[in-house]
Amino acid sequence: MNPAAQPPTDTADPAPKPSAWEVMFKDATNSELKLAMAASGTVLSLFTAGHMAGNMQVYRGRKYYNEYAEFIRTVGAPVLPRNGVLWVVRVGLLASATSHIMAGTELTLRAMRAERHTVQGTIRDLKRQLTGKQRRRPRGRRRSVPQIIARSMRSTGVVLGLFTVYHVADLTVGARPAASSKHRHGDAYGNLVASLSRPGVAFFYAASMAALAGHMIHGMRTAAMDAGFTTTAQRAQTVEVAAKVVGAVVALGNVTIPVAVQAKVVR
Repeated sequence: MNPAAQPPTDTADPAPKPSAWEVMFKDATNSELKLAMAASGTVLSLFTAGHMAGNMQVYRGRKYYNEYAEFIRTVGAPVLPRNGVLWVVRVGLLASATSHIMAGTELTLRAMRAERHTVQGTIRDLKRQLTGKQRRRPRGRRRSVPQIIARSMRSTGVVLGLFTVYHVADLTVGARPAASSKHRHGDAYGNLVASLSRPGVAFFYAASMAALAGHMIHGMRTAAMDAGFTTTAQRAQTVEVAAKVVGAVVALGNVTIPVAVQAKVVR
């Protein structure tokens, strides 16, 4: 048989198999992902506001704060088992946080592809910013505070994720070295005071609230926009004011606790 008569062999590389991540989000539109972020972010914001309000019980003293902590664990009793409602809330928060992070990550990847950015290029730009080697903007083109907050949502989200992990290890689990050596299960007041009596931990908690304020303010504004609540100028203004008030109150309320512990007002 004449070799020249044989059909040519296709030597082209087969198309790469899509990853599990790409398969998961291949049918999701940007609008759907934004709505998922809005819904999950709203759940997390409501919990954060309620958690701050509950933490204000610390100013009433050890007895009241420990009673509040015990109430959270026994709510629904005797119909429901101890910690039953608490675990339902924890699972719901974990699901919301997972949805929020995954939708945000996919939107970020899509934006990077649209702008022809790569992960390596983004890391390189971040290094330039951190080392001060990036060329500064002309004075007339400096970003405003809202613009800085908007562009820092991914960074503040990472900070809040790290803060949450540390907070759980510190005051919920009591794992060393995150928790104080004086941590005792069942004494929520004592554990809070012992932890925030450490200056470094108090500063970290307080500084994280700046990230929380910016993230909540811009997040609530964006969620309302994506859900169609800002169709008029008046509604947009109302949302703007409400977002700033809620974000500031929650962050400042939380900041007062490490400050009060360091000042020995709470001890």
